[in-house]
Amino acid sequence: MEHSRHLEGLLIILVLVVIGGLYLWQNHQPAVTVVVPAATPTPGDATQADWEVALEAQIAVAGTPLPTPDLGASPFVPPTLPPAQAADVIIEPVEIPVTPWATPTPAPTQPPAADNGPTPYPSPTGVLVPEGGTEIGFQPPPEQVPLSAHANDHFWLMRPVDASGNSASLFYYTFGSNGPMDDYRIHHGIDMPNPAGQPIRAGGSGTVIFAGNGGSLIDTQNMDLYPSYGNVVVILQDFGFRGQKIYTLYAHMAAILAEQGQHVEAGDIIGLVGGTGDVSGTHVHMEVRIGDNKYFSVYNPLLWIAPYVAHGVVAGRVTGSDGSLLEDYTVTLSRHGRVVQTTTTYIGPKKPGQVRDWAVEPDPAWQENFVMGDVPQGEYDISVTIGGQNIRKTITVTAATVNFVTLGLEAAATPQPADE
Repeated sequence: MEHSRHLEGLLIILVLVVIGGLYLWQNHQPAVTVVVPAATPTPGDATQADWEVALEAQIAVAGTPLPTPDLGASPFVPPTLPPAQAADVIIEPVEIPVTPWATPTPAPTQPPAADNGPTPYPSPTGVLVPEGGTEIGFQPPPEQVPLSAHANDHFWLMRPVDASGNSASLFYYTFGSNGPMDDYRIHHGIDMPNPAGQPIRAGGSGTVIFAGNGGSLIDTQNMDLYPSYGNVVVILQDFGFRGQKIYTLYAHMAAILAEQGQHVEAGDIIGLVGGTGDVSGTHVHMEVRIGDNKYFSVYNPLLWIAPYVAHGVVAGRVTGSDGSLLEDYTVTLSRHGRVVQTTTTYIGPKKPGQVRDWAVEPDPAWQENFVMGDVPQGEYDISVTIGGQNIRKTITVTAATVNFVTLGLEAAATPQPADE
């Protein structure tokens, strides 16, 4: 047993010796010997290479210092040009050849026509009204039709122009008047100035019995139309008044949008505002005819078209001491001392048994001789001057109805016999 232990020890020692020997053998390197060669001596008579000569010359030049400038020399001054003595250049204006504007030739003036009474072709207007380009603001909305707050009221027709246009009648050339200077024809309708192209609407339901130029139908057996109307539409209404037919007429249209024989409803567009016929500005002329479709059977449209909301109509009579209707008298409506509206009494109102072809008709129900349309509700003073005497009354205007008033001279007292 002990012998075996000695053998194992020898083997371990032998293995360690072998490993150590291998390690020493692998790391063993031979010694390195460094040999520095000696410089080869140059023979004294050897010729210098060309490149060496050139290199030495360049090195010599580069090593030469720059010459020092002579401080006593004058400073260098660059040459300059002499100042130019140019004179001011004046450019003369050159006329540009153009074609001159043509000088307008003034239109020949016509002497005023003599007033020889009514002409064969009465004009519904022929007056100066605002130009079509004038901007018009919104109007108050009208009452709904039909409207009859009073037993004599007959507001059965819509206004022919929308509230977005001008649906108010011309204040200085009212129905039955001859204008502010008494030099117009008697007005047989009302005018509503508006820009060209504003829609015109039927006042009520009915049948179009004429749609065309008024000059094509002159004084026929059935109706009176004249060249002064221009383009016109006439409607026979579906309703009547006291057994008589009602006709409405719309004149001076720029375009007719209805046809003869066509049935229209209230509010249907039948044409556009224009300036055809005898006019001085774009507007719609409206007439109401009762009984006959004639120029002399007209009635005041302001008593037939609906007033504005919260507005009423003032109508009445101006009479003399004998009760007769006075013609062409100015009626003034004022409020708090300020004039609100004026109108004149009808010129030549038609009287029973009298035929005057330029006359207008008082309303069958009211028998008025003046009308003021679209008066805001409230209290007013209304006055007229007759023979130097001012007659004044205070009235309260109620909306949506006709407010009637009579202004006149009192009948003279009958002289009484003296007591015996």
